[in-house]
Amino acid sequence: MDNIEKFEIQLILENSFGEFKGKIALVTQEQYLNILNMSKGFYSSGFELTCEDGTFVVFPPEIVNKSILKVKKINKKNVQE
Repeated sequence: MDNIEKFEIQLILENSFGEFKGKIALVTQEQYLNILNMSKGFYSSGFELTCEDGTFVVFPPEIVNKSILKVKKINKKNVQE
């Protein structure tokens, strides 16, 4: 079995309605970099987020344009696969 390094990350959206914290996800370095790359297009459309309490929220483009997206790296883990 391979020992793969993974990271816990959390997407956080801040706007005039408050702070919305996404569910914590376990991702590989490659997935993390892809998320960072995709976040560069954040302001071009709406945004969907499953919050840490399980609530699913959809933000329309006009709200996204007035929001801040954070990609928070929480932990590094070694996972056996």
